[in-house]
Amino acid sequence: MRASEFIFLDKLNIDDKYPEDLFSILHSNMSEIAPTGNSYEEDFAMWSDAIIHALEKAQRQIALMYVENTLAGYFQYYINSDTSSLMMEEIQIKKEYQGSGLFAEFYKWFLKQLPENIMYVEAFANKKNLKSQGILTHMGLKCAGENKNGNSFYYKGNYADLSDFVNNKLSS
Repeated sequence: MRASEFIFLDKLNIDDKYPEDLFSILHSNMSEIAPTGNSYEEDFAMWSDAIIHALEKAQRQIALMYVENTLAGYFQYYINSDTSSLMMEEIQIKKEYQGSGLFAEFYKWFLKQLPENIMYVEAFANKKNLKSQGILTHMGLKCAGENKNGNSFYYKGNYADLSDFVNNKLSS
């Protein structure tokens, strides 16, 4: 594995480059799996408007993944203190870094950043994204329904199972 670094996006000083860089990774990964039928520009406009508003919530954060000073991916999540839950909203890694060990290295770092009172883990996976569904299941989450528009499955699990997966199965 090449030298990697993980940092949190500075939500108060987001420059114009970050939304475009993040969306580029998302679009590259998802346009084949779940095409919207919109142009890149239309999708970017909708996504960037939504992400800027989403980041206004203190509990939502984006962690950036760098490999040799190059943005290789990001992870968007939300901590719900009312339910002691970690909502894994979006993890996107550039194709050239998938399967490189970056995912495992990131999760080992990330779990150390979380508050100690997390009990549950939640996520949504697009119904067409079989890879994400498989990863979530492998991480110990179980399909427990679907989202309101019916295009994604809802997964939920115990944080202890995720921690065990990261510390034991990703380490080998």
